[in-house]
Amino acid sequence: MTQSRQLPPLRLLTVFEAIARHRSLSLAARTLNVSQPAISKSLRDLEQWIGAPLLHRNRRPLTLTEEGEVLLIATRDGLGMIADAIAQIGRLQAERDRSLRVSCSIGFATYWLMVRLSSFGVEAPDIGVSVMTTPHDAAPDAPHADVMFRYGHGRWRDGEVIPLFQERIDPVAAPDFLDGASLAPDRLDQVPLIHVDVDDASWRSWNGYLAKAGLTRKRSSGDLRFNNYVQATQAAMAGQGVMLGWLSVTGDLVTDRRLRPVGLPPVIPEDGAYYLVVPARSTGNTAVARFIDWLRRQVADMSPVA
Repeated sequence: MTQSRQLPPLRLLTVFEAIARHRSLSLAARTLNVSQPAISKSLRDLEQWIGAPLLHRNRRPLTLTEEGEVLLIATRDGLGMIADAIAQIGRLQAERDRSLRVSCSIGFATYWLMVRLSSFGVEAPDIGVSVMTTPHDAAPDAPHADVMFRYGHGRWRDGEVIPLFQERIDPVAAPDFLDGASLAPDRLDQVPLIHVDVDDASWRSWNGYLAKAGLTRKRSSGDLRFNNYVQATQAAMAGQGVMLGWLSVTGDLVTDRRLRPVGLPPVIPEDGAYYLVVPARSTGNTAVARFIDWLRRQVADMSPVA
């Protein structure tokens, strides 16, 4: 790029605008809190950059040359646009500090986050929260999210990773399923199992659970299949079968006695827990900091990540 297409330093334009506004070098120096010699040098540097005189120095008050008038119009327009842009950025930053965009799976949002989020609203009524759901707990970076709940190994590199709690799998059913009796492992062939089809972890399936628990099932018995935990959980609460209960999805439902463990052995997933991922773009966001502080208290009594 040639010099004719480059812009002079912003400080030179700022000095020029002050001189043109006051029609005085001394008043411009006082306004900008610099010495008059410094103002004079900046004016000379700008004129050298432009390649034309900008002031009639032999007139009092100072007057602009024709070239100076042209530059003043552009300078005021440009500085005004910059000031407006900075003000808009300030407003956007203020809005960011009053809003929070959270990404998590639909099951986690429905059965873990939603039942707790009202307490955050009480604690931080000035912050608006938007929840964006994803199909899977290990979903990649959500481009517009300020924070992301994520399940997995925790070794991600797309943000600060904050451990929350260890997951636990415990088969559950409605309280009156099997008349409230425990399900003996040898009766697995006689009851319908509720499956959730996912593609990111084989042990999330019943086959994976049975293998880890050391159990076998020779045949199915009217099983049901869904592609998300919300539908599967509703089916379980309706007494339609036994589902793999994840602490993050069914833990509160068990506490509220809307579901119950059926007596099969629980499994602690290896290399799997819940984390909050905070991308670099959220650094300095006041709403994010307040949410993290609240969240740490929410998980304080849960099983820590190993």
